[in-house]
Amino acid sequence: MADIALSKLVNNRGLPNLAPDLTWPNDKTSGFGHKTITGINGSAGLVTALSLTGRWLINALSFENMLAESYTVKLTVDGVVIWNAAEVVSGVTTMPLYGVYATSLSNANNEPGFICNASLLLEIQSTTDNNISLLYLARPIL
Repeated sequence: MADIALSKLVNNRGLPNLAPDLTWPNDKTSGFGHKTITGINGSAGLVTALSLTGRWLINALSFENMLAESYTVKLTVDGVVIWNAAEVVSGVTTMPLYGVYATSLSNANNEPGFICNASLLLEIQSTTDNNISLLYLARPIL
């Protein structure tokens, strides 16, 4: 019985099976499959940058268009706080958090994806930045 349940969750290589996603690939915003959320205002306190419910494979998370200042990033996966720390961004406008965040293959960071089974909540707080972008790649899985 356990083997049958396991076979529904993973394919022959031990990887998760993709769930139906009938808006893919039309809803991606780059040739690498990333989606982008723009206009995130972190200056008023900790705000939601990305919220997912259900089972997801997450391959990339990167904040973009950032000012040189202090940011707090909090990541909660399946009810467990994974990250909750401040970082100062200086001299760059991006904060790569995880995975293939690159805009070209020449500087891609090919970490394996991670899975959330029920929920993912990514939050950010800034000192004054009110126009942060989030570049991410997440696919629903069975």
